[in-house]
Amino acid sequence: MIDKNQVFLLSTDVLSQEIDGESVLLDMKSENYFGLNEVGSKVLTSLKDGASLDQLVASLLDTYEVETKELETDISELLLQLLDAGLITPKAT
Repeated sequence: MIDKNQVFLLSTDVLSQEIDGESVLLDMKSENYFGLNEVGSKVLTSLKDGASLDQLVASLLDTYEVETKELETDISELLLQLLDAGLITPKAT
């Protein structure tokens, strides 16, 4: 599970570009591309701004009609996938 106060950074080997509300990520090490939908793109933008999981959830609750726990679970799963793929890293505190 993701610590609600943890902040993440885009990995230094990852390039990102937003296109029509969606994001494309290129991992320069593996040369793999990854795509994020509109919600994933908003998460990525917030991560770049230094948002924690709690801040991400609060921000997205203002935009989407969803239960807090469901959104927290979905965002946590996305963050874990991004971590596993090496696209983000935890920011040292």
